[in-house]
Parts: sequence; C-alpha cells; structure tokens
Amino acid sequence: MINFTRNTVLSKLFFGTILALMPLFLEGVLAAPPGIVPYMTNCSTCHQTKGEGSTNLAPKLSNRIGKIASFDEGRRYMLSVVFNGMAGRIVVDGMPFLGVMTPLGHLKDEDISGALNYILSLQNMPQIKPFTPAEVKAARSLPKKSAPQMTIERQKLIAAHGSF
Repeated sequence: MINFTRNTVLSKLFFGTILALMPLFLEGVLAAPPGIVPYMTNCSTCHQTKGEGSTNLAPKLSNRIGKIASFDEGRRYMLSVVFNGMAGRIVVDGMPFLGVMTPLGHLKDEDISGALNYILSLQNMPQIKPFTPAEVKAARSLPKKSAPQMTIERQKLIAAHGSF
C-alpha cells in the first residue's frame, strides 16, 4: 500500500504542474527569434530592444546595420566593434554620440553571431548573409585595435560606402 504523505502529494502536484506547463514554456522559447537572448542580455540596455538606440547614449542599430553588413569590410568592422569596443565621438543620422562601448569578446562565438543575426533580423533586408560562429571565431583571432584605430576604420568605411 502506498503511503500518501503531504510531501508526496505536494511533489506530485508540483511536478505535474511543471510537466503540464512545459509545452507552453518550450513554445515560447522556440518562438523567440534566434540570438535574442544574447542581444537582450548584452546590447539592449544601450541600443534598446529593437535596436532603436538611446539619445545621447547609443546610436540606433535598426535600419543601419543591414547596410553595413551588406559588404565584406562592413562585416569585418561590425565584428571589430564587438571585439574592440568603441570610444569617442561618432555621428549617426546627424546626431552626435560621445561615449564608450565595452568590448564583448568574452561572449561565445555562437552568442555573438546570434546577437548580430538578431540585429540583422530587424532590417528590411532579408538577403543579407547571416553571421556564423566560424566568421566570429576568425575575427576573434585578429589583432586588437585601439579607439583611434577604430575611428579611422569607421571613417574609411564611410568614405568608401557612404554614411551609415
């Protein structure tokens, strides 16, 4: 004969509830855009949930990053920003920003490619090739750049491809 104590009944209720809710939880997780978790954890505080940016803090990413990622030098630049950060003054859409973005090289290659791909998903440019963990890994091995070097790299891209 089974002895149903209070703990046994509570355990069955608890685990039964967990099992019943699991499909709903998984549906929510599986429905989330890939890369949203690393983006929300590491980027959204400054760049906001949909990449709209924050006045005087961080420039918008939405409807800009797609243009940058559409050419090879732009992709390398984006990865360089992730690994080297940014510091100093930049102007985006006529609005000046003066600040510091910390390097995010401590993140896994999959998280970096996922976050960048989440940002790409916010663009109206579905033909852009997604970032891969292998591409991130290759960029990780490049020499580090200083803030002035990053500024020069940005200026060269703007000169070659127009403002972004």
